[in-house]
Amino acid sequence: MNYLILAAGKGSRMGNLSSYLQKCMYPVYEKPFLELILESISSNRFFNKNEDRIVLVVGHLREQIQAYFGDSWKGIPLGYALQEEALGTAHAVMLGAAAAEAGQPCVIIQGDMWVESAHLERLVDMPQADVLSIVRHECAHKHNERIDRDGDRIVRAWQGTSPFVDCGIWKFSPAMLTYMMSGKADEYRALVSVQKAIEQGLPVAALERDSWIHLGGTEPSVSENLKDLLVFFSGTQP
Repeated sequence: MNYLILAAGKGSRMGNLSSYLQKCMYPVYEKPFLELILESISSNRFFNKNEDRIVLVVGHLREQIQAYFGDSWKGIPLGYALQEEALGTAHAVMLGAAAAEAGQPCVIIQGDMWVESAHLERLVDMPQADVLSIVRHECAHKHNERIDRDGDRIVRAWQGTSPFVDCGIWKFSPAMLTYMMSGKADEYRALVSVQKAIEQGLPVAALERDSWIHLGGTEPSVSENLKDLLVFFSGTQP
C-alpha cells in the first residue's frame, strides 16, 4: 500500500500566516500537524514499514517540510514528489503515485485533514478498491465536493445534492489513478476525475466519518477551525 500526503498547497485562506509557514506545518501542541498525520498512518495496524511507502507531495515552502522530516521519520523512509506548479489535487495525486510503488493502491490524505488510525484501518480493510471518505455536513454554503450515493456506493462525486461531502481522504486503485486529470474544473481536481471514472462504470464506495477536523477553511472561519483543532487535540496530549 502507498500512502500519499498532499502537502503542496499555499494555504492562502490562512492569510499572512501562509507567507512564512507551510500550512501542514502548523504547530499543534509542539508538533507540526503533518507529524500527527504520520503518527496516524504508522500506527494503523495494517501499516508495514518494510513494505508500504509514504510519499509527501510538496511545493510551497517545501524546504520547511524536508528540513524537519528529512528522508526518514522514526525509522520509516519518506519519499517526496515536487509539485512545482499548483495544477490541482489530481495532478498532485499523479505526482505522488509516480514517486511511489508502481501498481499498488494508494491511500491519499490531503495534508490539512485529520485522519485517525482507526479510520485508516477501516479504509484499507474495505473490500472495494476505490473509496471516498465522507461526512455529514449541512450548511447554507455551496460545496462542490458534495456527493450523492446509493447505499454505500457513490453515484456522484462532484456537485452532488446529499447532506454528505467528501472530506479529502481516499483509497484509489491503479485503475482509478489512470483517470486522474481526465477532467478539469477550475483546475485538475481529483473528485472531477473520480466522477469521470464513475461515469465510465468504475465502482466507488463511501466510508462515513463522524467528524471533519481540518486546518484553515472559511467555514465558519479560519480562526474558529484552528481553535476547534486545538480543542480536539487537547485531550490527546500528556
